[in-house]
Amino acid sequence: MDKNKDYFSFSSNFEVRELGEEKKVAVQGYAVRFDSMSEDLGFREIIARGALDKADFSDVILTFNHDIDKVLARNNKTEGEGSLKLTVDSEGLFFEAVPTDTSYSRDLIENIRAGVIDKCSFRFRVDWGDSEAQTWDWDDGKRGYDLRTIHKISKITDVSLVTFPAYSSTSATTYKRAKEEQEQEKQQAIEREKLIIELM
Repeated sequence: MDKNKDYFSFSSNFEVRELGEEKKVAVQGYAVRFDSMSEDLGFREIIARGALDKADFSDVILTFNHDIDKVLARNNKTEGEGSLKLTVDSEGLFFEAVPTDTSYSRDLIENIRAGVIDKCSFRFRVDWGDSEAQTWDWDDGKRGYDLRTIHKISKITDVSLVTFPAYSSTSATTYKRAKEEQEQEKQQAIEREKLIIELM
């Protein structure tokens, strides 16, 4: 599997508040909520409880619309402007950030306060080479829609404040491609494992 392959998912709302005497603006909310049904993406998606138990959070950025040119904070900074704190709890992945004082950050905060921007998304990676647990599964149409349940996430790369949730009008194509990629990645992982066994 291509470990640089990223997947996007819609998540939840967030809020803005002020911290300390200096009234630093902080943004906080849940970037991931466990066992919560996504919007209609051409399919629906659930991040299962426990999916983040072994995830890599070593270098996560907070962005606007997943744009790496609009980084607001990073979790390798723990205090002050540009800091991002991530906590996995019983509800999901909670984030709290103090955005940097940039023009795009200030514009974004005003749009958040006005209620124009009010959703989160996150970008994640999965590892089909990990044989310890099934990464995800599909439930095809039994509920009147196709459901993807993510059981194991290997890495979170960014959490993002977004104008629209991930997957828009092209979601039907995205769904088809995601299923095809899943089967292809699983097959590649199986073939690699067979090759390793043969070489041993």
